This record gives sequence, C-alpha cells and structure tokens, in this order.
Amino acid sequence: MSQFVFLLVIAAVAAFAVYWHIKFNHVLPLESRARGLEQAFDRFTAFSREVLDHLYVPESAEHYGDITNYYLIKLHKIFPDSSMLVFEASGDRWKLINYLKSFKTEPRLMTAYKGEVFDRCALNGELIHIDPAVLEHDPDAAELFRVFGIKSAIAAPFMQAGGQAGRIIVFGDAGAGGFKLAGELSSVNGQPDAGIHPAEQYLRFIVAQLNSVYKTSEKIFSGKKENDQLKSELAAVVRELDMAGSRLIRGAKERKALYEVVNKVTGEEKDVKIGSAAILNVVAKMVDADVVACMLFDETRNELAISPGSFGIPDEERAQYSVPISNASSASVRTFLSRKPFITPDAQSDPDVQAQYARHWDIRSLMLVPISLHGRVIGVMRVGSRHRDFFTQDQLEFLTIIADELAIIIEMVGLYDNLSRTAQELAQLNRLKDEFLSTVSHELKTPLTTIKGFVSVILSGEVGTLNDQQTNFLTVVDHSVNRLTHLISNLLDLSRLNGKVEMEFSVVNLNELIRNSISNMLLKAKEKNILLSSSVDKNLPPVYADLRWICQVVDNLLINAIKYSGPGAKVCVSGHDKGSVVVVCVEDNGPGIPVKEQKLIFDKFYRGKASASQVPGTGLGLAISKSVIEKHGGKIWLESKPGAGCRFLFALPVAGHKAPAPPPREQ
Repeated sequence: MSQFVFLLVIAAVAAFAVYWHIKFNHVLPLESRARGLEQAFDRFTAFSREVLDHLYVPESAEHYGDITNYYLIKLHKIFPDSSMLVFEASGDRWKLINYLKSFKTEPRLMTAYKGEVFDRCALNGELIHIDPAVLEHDPDAAELFRVFGIKSAIAAPFMQAGGQAGRIIVFGDAGAGGFKLAGELSSVNGQPDAGIHPAEQYLRFIVAQLNSVYKTSEKIFSGKKENDQLKSELAAVVRELDMAGSRLIRGAKERKALYEVVNKVTGEEKDVKIGSAAILNVVAKMVDADVVACMLFDETRNELAISPGSFGIPDEERAQYSVPISNASSASVRTFLSRKPFITPDAQSDPDVQAQYARHWDIRSLMLVPISLHGRVIGVMRVGSRHRDFFTQDQLEFLTIIADELAIIIEMVGLYDNLSRTAQELAQLNRLKDEFLSTVSHELKTPLTTIKGFVSVILSGEVGTLNDQQTNFLTVVDHSVNRLTHLISNLLDLSRLNGKVEMEFSVVNLNELIRNSISNMLLKAKEKNILLSSSVDKNLPPVYADLRWICQVVDNLLINAIKYSGPGAKVCVSGHDKGSVVVVCVEDNGPGIPVKEQKLIFDKFYRGKASASQVPGTGLGLAISKSVIEKHGGKIWLESKPGAGCRFLFALPVAGHKAPAPPPREQ
C-alpha cells in the first residue's frame, strides 16, 4: 500500500514537473508573444488610424512632401532609435531630400548619391533588405551608410511613375545584427523568425498610402494642369475673341458710317454736296480727332489747298493753309508725292512736320493719308488730335479705306456739279422751248383761224365762181391749214400737259366713248379701205377720268392705226374688265414696229424710220397719249412683232378704285 502511495506521489510530482515545464517553456512564451502581438497590433491600428485621419489629397508637390514627412515623424515616434532617409531620383543619382534623426555627420539636403541597390529597389518596386553582405557589392551605398552610421536597412520604394519608383525611404538600424523582412522565412517549421523588424508592416502601409495618394494626386494635378491649360487657352481665346469682337465692332461702325455717308451721296437723298463734309465728320467721330481736313491738289496753282467742309477748321481760316508742291519740307507734300501714309505722335516737335501749322491749330498727334483716284493722287487727308501719341496703326489703316471712299465722293461731287449745271441748262432750255412753243402756237392760231375762214368762204363760192385751177390751189391751202392747225393744237396740248394742267375728272362710260370714236373715224377708215370694229365687254365698269383727254387718247391711237396699218388692214378696239382696272386695246394687223424703235415710240417728235417720209405726222400723238394716261394714274404700253401688227394698250383705274393722279414732272 505504501509502495502504491509512493508511486502516486512520484507520479503527481512528475506530472507537476511536466506541467510547469510545459508552462514555462511553451505556454508562457506563447502568451507573452500573444500579448506582444496584441500590443503591436494595437500600436499599428492606432498608427493606421492616425495616418488615415491625416490623409488628404495634396494640392502641390510640396504638400506631397509634407505628407511623407508627417508619416515618417509618426513612424519615428514608434521606432525612436531608427534612422530615416528619403531619396529622390535625379538622373542616374539619388538626391537626399529629407531625413529624421540626428547624425554625427549632419547630412546635406539635395546632395546626390549613387547606389546600385537603390536603382534595383526602384526598378523592382518592392521592399528590400540591405545588410553588410549586400553593401559589399555596392561600395557607393556602403560609403553612404558608413557616413550615416547605418549597419542594415530596409529600402521602401514609392511614387511609382514610368515603370519605376521616383522616391525611396531608407529605414536604417545601427545594430550589427540587422533585421529580416517578413518575406524571409526561417527554417524552423516554416514560421517567420522573431528577428523580423516590426517596422516592415509600417513601411508597407506607409508606402501603400503614399502610392495611393501619389496616384490620386497625379490624376488631380494632371486634371488641374489640363484645367489650368484649358482656362489659359480659353482666356486666350476669349481675349482674342474680345479683340476680334472689338475689331469687328469697330469695323462695323466704320462700315456703317461709310454706308451712311455713301447712302447720302448715292441714295434717295442724293445729298452729294455735303458728301465730303459728312465723311470728314465721320472720320473725326471714329478716331476722336480734333481736326480733319481734305487737301486737294490745285493744278492751276500747283499747290495743296484745304477744301470746304473741313472738320475743326473754320471756313475763314482755310485760306491760311496752302502748300506749294515744291515745298519738300512739308509732310503733306511728301505724302502726296510718295503716296505713303504718315503718322507722328507729336507734330509740334517732329522735324519732319512744319510745326507752325500744328501750333496754330494746337495739334499734337497727326496722320496723313494720300487720296488716290484711278491710280492718280488728287490730295491728302490730314487728321489731327490735341493729345500726344493718340493715334494707332489700325486707325491709319482705317483712314486709308476712308481715303478711297473720299476720292470717290470727290469725283462724284465733281460729276454732280457738272451734271447739275448741265441739268439746269437743259431745264432752262426746255422751259424756254415750252414757252416759245406755247407763245408761237398761240400767235399762229389766230391768223390760221382767219386764213381758214376766208379760204372756206372762197371755196364755197360766196364771193364768186372759181375755175378748176383756183379750186385746186385753194383746196391745197385748206388742207395745209388743217395740218398746221392740228400741229399747233398738239403743241398746245403738250405744253399744257407739261405744265400744271388741271384734269376735270368725272365718271366716264368707256363703252360709249369707244363707240363714238369709231363712229368719228369711219370716214377716214373708209378712205384707206380699212375695216374698223370693236369688242367691248357688255358690263365694262366706268372709269374716273377727264372725258376730253381720254377721247383724244383713243382718237390718237385710232388715227395712228389707220395711217400706219396700210390699205385693206383691220383695226379693232377692245375693252376688258381686269378687276381694279379697265384695259383698252387698239389692235391692227399692219407691218408692226421694229424692236429697236419700240422703246422710243412714246418720245416726243419721234417717228418710225420706215414710215417717216411716207406717212404725214408730227410725232406728238403718242407722247400726248402717254402723258394723259400717266396723269390719270394709269399705264400705256405697246406689244408688237415686226410683220404681225401692233397692239397699243392702256389701263385706267375703275371708278371705285380711283388712283390719285401723279404730280406733273418737271421737264
């Protein structure tokens, strides 16, 4: 029994010994390591949270360096005995841009170093362990580490761009044993060796964050750069558009001003006399000039003289400025002879300008432009301002355009003056002619009436019997008196129509008027063996007209048709309702009128070339008819083809659509 108890005690002691052996050799180290890992995890979690709380996208490359420096400061608080260096690629070298820890030999920032291990780390893009064995093959890195007192280190590349890293963090340790990376496994059960440096996970985390921030910031920087470039380009485009818009607006104003001036000269107003003055006023307005003058070449005096209508120069002072062409010291003369524009910022101090005139009119800035017409210089335009350096080259170019327009205006003024004088002379002659015709017609009518009366009495036999020869002679006289009387009547009618004759308007029945006219012409038609007929609408509306004058129009057209259509012809008078107007047509099947003569047929005293010597007439009937119809607010025209007869038509407003008669035109 005692032996059994002894064995139990021995077994209990052995079990207790085994328990504590396992406890001290396995459980306690594992618990200690678990607590260490938990503490390390807590530190890493706190570090990560603090780093992530400080995470932001940098606005510039300098801010990116601040972020890197912040991360390293936080890491250095966890590993205060470590050394941290930040290198940046610079060509084939690595430039020191930051460091953390006080070194015996103070590093110099921006110093460039060589190191194959750095090149390999940047190219691979992975963390690498640098120990003395590695440094044996890289003397440049070994020398650098010796200076900074680093025995072993971890190189962490970041800022990946173009296939390799742009910067490297070197996390150094002064211990001789160095440390291993987590990727380097021990041979014991394939578990990580306890010598792995705990800073590796921090470095990986920092590098991952820096790369993420770098990629994001690069995109943002690129976007901002593109945005800034686009803004710059847009601003340049806007400026260019503003300048172009200003130029277009200025050009539009210039063109509008020129249009207004030219329109005054060539438009409905035709105010040519003020053309030069108007265009000089436009120049003064467009360039804010104080003096604008046009100096024209006077061939008789061989000098340049200021023309009327100058801006800023009173007419009484114009005569004070005239320059002989022989005066080569005058800028105006040189511009006239050389045909080249001239500009000066201060005419009073410029030796190329005669300063007395500039001082007289208080002119500083001055522009001179030659005025050319058909390749010949006819003058010079002077534009002055009381301010120094006031005008620009753009304004000088504008003046060149103005000068071309001004040359045309000057030519038009000359032509207008000549035409005005000619028109006045023609109008005067026309008035004298009308007065002469009216006077002569009235003076001739009285004796012709007397002659006609006495000839009729003699031919009637009341004063005695006549022989055959006397009867024939007196008959010829009677016919001639009739022709002369008809001519004088036409001249008087034409004179009245050209004057201020007043029409006696009333409602006229054209159907009855046409019937009466045909009846009056039957005898003459029968003498020529011509068939007269009519074709008038039954319900032809009346017109508002002067009965006497419209009767004369129809009679004139019928007489012409009878005289010119030839024996055996047919003449038809028709009238048709065309709504607001009534159209009357006198048609024949005679030889017609040549096309070249049709546009002249209504002119006074014009007669067709083919029939002028064969058919008696004055050439006034159609001119009188045209004037009468136009005074009624109507229209008369001709339709004819050679060999196919003629159609003379006129249209008059119906009584309900009466058009006011146009005012008589001045002849």
